[in-house]
Amino acid sequence: MRTTWVAMLMLVAAQATVATEPADEPAEAAPEAVAAEPEEFKVPPGFRKKTRGKYVVYCRKEHVMGTRVDSEKCYDEQGLREMERARVENQEKIDQMRRICGSMDACGGG
Repeated sequence: MRTTWVAMLMLVAAQATVATEPADEPAEAAPEAVAAEPEEFKVPPGFRKKTRGKYVVYCRKEHVMGTRVDSEKCYDEQGLREMERARVENQEKIDQMRRICGSMDACGGG
């Protein structure tokens, strides 16, 4: 139990020192990355491109629990980009938890 607390305090202290250290790279490097051209939109697997009036949407059929009828969900390009960003963010969080809690001893379970 004590080793868990000591390890956690060391981790917090390490993060605090990393946050207070000045960056070696100039601050102007970040706007260049933002100013870069947006990458070409690639339709994710399972989605089909459809036009609804003057709008382009991407649809896929999803199975709904409790019914035999599939529903069709449609998203615009911005919605799909947001879904992909959220998926990548969630995957990074899961990977981080796996690195931190690689065993029960590391997470205080044993």
